[in-house]
Amino acid sequence: MLDFWLPMLLLFLTATIAAIAARRKRDRCLKYFNREPVMILLGNGKWLWGRLNVFPKAVELAFENPEKDDAGCCKASYVLYAPEVDSIAKILQPPPTAGTKEYEKWQREIKRIANPSLMRRFRRWLWNAFNTLRDAVSQSLGMILGSLKSKTAMGRVANADKRAGEIGNTLLGTVPNAYEPILEKYLSKQVVVEMLENGEVVELAGLLQEYSDKYLLLRNVAYCPETTQGPELPERIDMIFPRSRALVRHCVANIK
Repeated sequence: MLDFWLPMLLLFLTATIAAIAARRKRDRCLKYFNREPVMILLGNGKWLWGRLNVFPKAVELAFENPEKDDAGCCKASYVLYAPEVDSIAKILQPPPTAGTKEYEKWQREIKRIANPSLMRRFRRWLWNAFNTLRDAVSQSLGMILGSLKSKTAMGRVANADKRAGEIGNTLLGTVPNAYEPILEKYLSKQVVVEMLENGEVVELAGLLQEYSDKYLLLRNVAYCPETTQGPELPERIDMIFPRSRALVRHCVANIK
């Protein structure tokens, strides 16, 4: 009986881990703004602002000072689901107020991003190496599960190997696999992003901290939106650009 229940227990534990991992999966750019005050510009030109809560297939803006509308309803949040999240034009996060301890911490963080430590570079290399070998890992999992099926009573369970393969793919799918050599080269460097805004190409320069298959995360960007809505913004802010609307065009030379 052990040759039956041991593989089944392994399958159950793996399925549990896969379910937890899939539930906690968030875009690696959006998660940097999680629980932080932001301003969001939608594709239709509407501005939203509040504290951002990031979920796997949706985002929530929690209003810090909710007010009653004309119907007398006090709305405390605004939820954007997957299709609406894809329509976001940009996300802005203002840094802490200058002169505060939080602002000094933000400045130190910018310096760390611009000058990554050896350990951070190694972790990045390890992550990219795993993504490169993703297919090999998937095939290895399939061979291991196939061996278990042929040598144990697990083979008597209908579709056990198929289900195990789906679980393995789910686990691998929770690991971000967006990898682009040119963007890896530009990480931690000043870059210029081009994006279409009101039918014109706009260039914005900032420090490239991260990218995913959907977004670009730039820090310390000189940008002042043309809007009278929302809180007043400083001259330099952190921004997330959808890759469907923006691209990295230049690396900025460090001329002394």
